[in-house]
Amino acid sequence: MRSIIVFRFVILIFGFAIGVVTPTVADERKQTVVKEVRSILDPLVDEQLLPGFYLGVFDSEGLVLDVTRGKAAEAGELKPGPDILYAIMSMTKPIVSFAAIQLIEQGKLGLEDPVSKFIPEFGSLVVVEDGDLDKPQQELERAVTIRDLLTHTSGLTYSVDIVGREEVAQLYADLGIFPLDERTDDNLSEISDHVAALTQLPLVEQPGQRFIYSVSTDVLGRVLEIVKNQRLDSILTEMVFEPLGMDSTGFVVPKQKADRMAQMYRPRLATYPVPGAFKQYQPYEVGGGRINFGFKPNRLLRGGSGLISSANDYSKFLRMLLNGGEFQGKRLLSKEKVEWMFTHQLPEQLGSEALVYNFGPSTVGSGFGYGLGISTKGSRNPFVQEDHDYYFWGGAANTGFWIDREQQLIGIFMAQHIPSQYNRTPELVEAVRKIKLAR
Repeated sequence: MRSIIVFRFVILIFGFAIGVVTPTVADERKQTVVKEVRSILDPLVDEQLLPGFYLGVFDSEGLVLDVTRGKAAEAGELKPGPDILYAIMSMTKPIVSFAAIQLIEQGKLGLEDPVSKFIPEFGSLVVVEDGDLDKPQQELERAVTIRDLLTHTSGLTYSVDIVGREEVAQLYADLGIFPLDERTDDNLSEISDHVAALTQLPLVEQPGQRFIYSVSTDVLGRVLEIVKNQRLDSILTEMVFEPLGMDSTGFVVPKQKADRMAQMYRPRLATYPVPGAFKQYQPYEVGGGRINFGFKPNRLLRGGSGLISSANDYSKFLRMLLNGGEFQGKRLLSKEKVEWMFTHQLPEQLGSEALVYNFGPSTVGSGFGYGLGISTKGSRNPFVQEDHDYYFWGGAANTGFWIDREQQLIGIFMAQHIPSQYNRTPELVEAVRKIKLAR
């Protein structure tokens, strides 16, 4: 009997020690953060602007808290979650940029290498200012370099359905170069074909003269293929995914994981894009069937937008960056080279407002590293109240992430809606930072 009493006493004391008997102050403060996050994100679902979302907050060890709402797909009532698969679109860019830096560290690639070293046609490009075909063509003042591809200062652009510039951007769209969606009638099925078509068109600016969000990372992916003599999917698997255990990230969703794939949505056509209209979502359908990016085998491996991933999987990549290039005892890149991604790399004359033209007021005062946006102290961002640094990027389907190195926290937001209209990253960073009170 005495032994039973002692055993129960020990269990009781142990329970208090690990904080399972009563809610801790930390737990209560985390719930306060969750409440504030919901005040930011729930209206997107309540007003039918998004069908659903997942937000995961991670530290170097793993998941700290998550917030979810709504649905990820109509069929089967799939719910958003940490292991649901999403087309992450431009969140592909940091991974491809990271792989390029790995090759630089290995001495197989150089920042100042001209792209023409790998793709000779880049040596004969011409430039038309601002993408206006009525303006005279200019010869290149200097070569387009690997650095230019990493910083989106190459003079390339995107097609008009993204953030393209004038008439050249329309030519991209007309030729189907790097389309935003999956086009069944696409005759340019290989990335090499897309890059070859791209070299027949002029640049919209001289290299190094302006930050223009573009297909630069797609071209960078092609360069990696040439350097490694491998397809991009194989390169990323070997250099990033396998070392990090990212077994749910790739360009194609395996059949056995298809039931985890979120459905893509778009604004209801009856109201979009009428100014002030209620932009309700609807399934993204073409020809009577729904589009799920990544479902069909695709030889067009877009280094700028082609990956499918989950919040849990992508967090491994970000946690590795947060930890200076190391993850669970495996070093993928030196701390020095990781720091490149966290350092403003745009030419001095472009200043800290270079991103605003492409992405609007949420990026006021933001710089750009190799694959990451950088919001620094004193940025004057109207959405940031507390003066602090954070690092971020997102995708065209309303996916996004941030890294808060001061607080050692990562946020990953997942939704599937094109175009990306609901960037709440600055507000979410502010809300989530309050977890520091609980740490």
